[in-house]
Amino acid sequence: MQTPSQLGELPLPPWAMSFGNPNAPVTVIELFDLHCPYCAWAHTQLDPLYKKLVGEGKLRLIFLDLIAHPDALLAHQYLHCAYRQLGNKTLDLITRLYEAYDPQDTGKQLQLLQQYRCNDAPSATDFENAARALVRYLAQKGVRITQLGTPTFIIIKNGTIEVVVGAQVDRVASLISQ
Repeated sequence: MQTPSQLGELPLPPWAMSFGNPNAPVTVIELFDLHCPYCAWAHTQLDPLYKKLVGEGKLRLIFLDLIAHPDALLAHQYLHCAYRQLGNKTLDLITRLYEAYDPQDTGKQLQLLQQYRCNDAPSATDFENAARALVRYLAQKGVRITQLGTPTFIIIKNGTIEVVVGAQVDRVASLISQ
């Protein structure tokens, strides 16, 4: 397996939400959907660890949209508008959005996000193309993702790339903590 420095630049769109030191020893790319209950649960469980490791400069955390629930598109677009305005504080907003997630009332998230709306947010096609480009890039590096769902965690550490599909919080925490 190649080391992260040999991997070259990840094919991330300029609008990808990135937190932490770009040169951190661990990078986590989280493919997420704001209307995914598994993403919500996983994020609220991992959030304290994320914030600790980002604060210590040990983790680069990147969120890339993988919208499985089409009704989440507007929330994702507003979130990217918020990221432009809030920068690193967006990580706290993501946590609040997941804490507010209610499958019976997804409007709660939109209420938190409406103040950030903009006219040039990424489109559904932008989101789809970014996720596909990342999967293709990983395949070129010998990492096959046979199943893609939300959440999916791509962990780059110590010369390896691990892919964890699903809300396997303990496994993700173990991989990024060691």
